[in-house]
Amino acid sequence: MEESSETNFAEVSRPETLFSLHINSVPDVLLLDIFSRLNFEELCMCSRVCQRWHVLAKDFSLRKRITVRRPLKSGQFLSLIKYHFTHFLEEFKLLKPCGQESLLSVKRNILWKLSNKSTNLKKLILMSCSLSAVSLEDLPSSLEHLSIRGSEIFPDVFFGLNPNMFVPHLVSLDIGGVSNFLTSQDLHVFSKLKSLRALYLEGCFRINNGGIDSIIDILPQLEVLDVEGTDISNEGALTIFNNCTNVRDLFIGHTSIDDLAFARVKTHILPHLTSFCVRNTNISSMGLHSFLLHHLSKHKLVVRANFDCSGSCKCFSIGERQVCFQIDNTFPFLAGIECQHYLSHKSYGLN
Repeated sequence: MEESSETNFAEVSRPETLFSLHINSVPDVLLLDIFSRLNFEELCMCSRVCQRWHVLAKDFSLRKRITVRRPLKSGQFLSLIKYHFTHFLEEFKLLKPCGQESLLSVKRNILWKLSNKSTNLKKLILMSCSLSAVSLEDLPSSLEHLSIRGSEIFPDVFFGLNPNMFVPHLVSLDIGGVSNFLTSQDLHVFSKLKSLRALYLEGCFRINNGGIDSIIDILPQLEVLDVEGTDISNEGALTIFNNCTNVRDLFIGHTSIDDLAFARVKTHILPHLTSFCVRNTNISSMGLHSFLLHHLSKHKLVVRANFDCSGSCKCFSIGERQVCFQIDNTFPFLAGIECQHYLSHKSYGLN
């Protein structure tokens, strides 16, 4: 027994043999996998380590996301596509403040080159561009997220009769600020977008209650809806409340909606709502509280409003469940200034 114990002890205490591998012996494929997990700044630092890492850091497989924050000219955009767009690219963002500088003119031939070189593109953001001569047919069919905020389009040309034919996987569509060109009569084709889950119409002031009625078929599938700065009134809000059964984030601020919109809604609607904006409306704190008391169910809710409340958090019971909502009025409110929820919303990756 003693001999057996000593043997076991010897086996347990035997030192492990460690193998070392020089950094230059690490295969390229492994280094590329590591590099793919780094952000751009970290990748730049790695590129300075040695010549080999410098070459690997420029590998096209690492260029899955390109973001441009400065104004481009058409020739610069074309060169960017020619030399940097590949089938590895998944995201391209041209982030340009709306209303600043002139619109970037994007022709069909530019988008054709983009589509041919980046067949796996999932996210495309083209802010403040002139897209009057192009359509969804010119874009990659792989798109899941599309933003043309502040851009110039001819809606009947851009969307066509059935946008789902060209972007069947589209989950999120941001057309905020396409105000002078988009009207309620243009929205009916959106009902064909069966994969759509997020729709941003902020600042499209020519969209009214009729526009909301024309997309009533897809309201139940939406999880994010932004109609701030549109021309909808209580009737349009009522349509939204009664049909957006799966909405989580609802932004109806900067409209003429008042407490009457809440008085006629069905009971126990909006069961999944977690974020609700009513800034710069005619909705009162009493009307809001009554609405939340009778029509919400199980989630904690953040309400963004610009009125004062006695206490920032309210809790109440519905049956056996307790519901909490928090009034968030810390956002600096300025009349006429949009909330721009798309900037902070991460669920659909438009920011």
